[in-house]
Amino acid sequence: MFAFFLKKELSDRYLGNSSALIWVILQPVATLLTYYMVFGLIFDARIEGIPENAFITYLAIGLWPWMAFSESVLSSIDTIISRKDLLGKVKIDLRQIVVSGTTATFILHGIGYVVILLLLILFNRLEITYHLLLLILPLVILYVMAVALSLFLSALQVFYRDAKQIISSIMPLVFFCTPIIYSFSLIPERIQSYFLINPLVPIIEFIHHVAFNVKAIAWTQLSVIFLVSLALLYLSNMFFNKLAPRFDDFV
Repeated sequence: MFAFFLKKELSDRYLGNSSALIWVILQPVATLLTYYMVFGLIFDARIEGIPENAFITYLAIGLWPWMAFSESVLSSIDTIISRKDLLGKVKIDLRQIVVSGTTATFILHGIGYVVILLLLILFNRLEITYHLLLLILPLVILYVMAVALSLFLSALQVFYRDAKQIISSIMPLVFFCTPIIYSFSLIPERIQSYFLINPLVPIIEFIHHVAFNVKAIAWTQLSVIFLVSLALLYLSNMFFNKLAPRFDDFV
């Protein structure tokens, strides 16, 4: 059943709509170029420990995972409401519908991420090493975290319709509190501990450390975030199952 919903999600949202498929590719590229123009060219941003011309590489390898995470979470919030025709009529595990949407978004952005990495390697912007295979690990953790938030927020949206507006407002703050367009070392030491509350910080830092090999990889931090993500997934699943029997009364 999950495979059916995943195939339908990919077909309806992307493969069945040529403009949507193109936009999935162009939107991250346009965002990347916008941030590069503002921060890389106008503000002449530089990252400590990497070559001056490597800012666009630093930006690209962190931006794509963020786009996959944020888009999958935001697009999942209305899933139950948009599929209200299935409520109370047929016995379907609604979690599969939510997770299929999140998975479809990660698949498409994952393909784009691989293409970008290959282009960066082709134009000598990124050194090809076996360490790049480690990039799979933070992507898996981001996926688990996105699935957990998708289950929680899609269930919450049924009963509290302002959830999507609130999360949409919070996402830009989370983005700028994550070292995607700047180095974590630029954050004053007195407030670095507050930034580390953001679980995305160790994930993006891991990606940058793997790509540029300028610092030791923080395995402990990544392991902790992975365990936290699994715990969040477990709790979100319980929350979803608890509320699911009442969905058809509120949609």
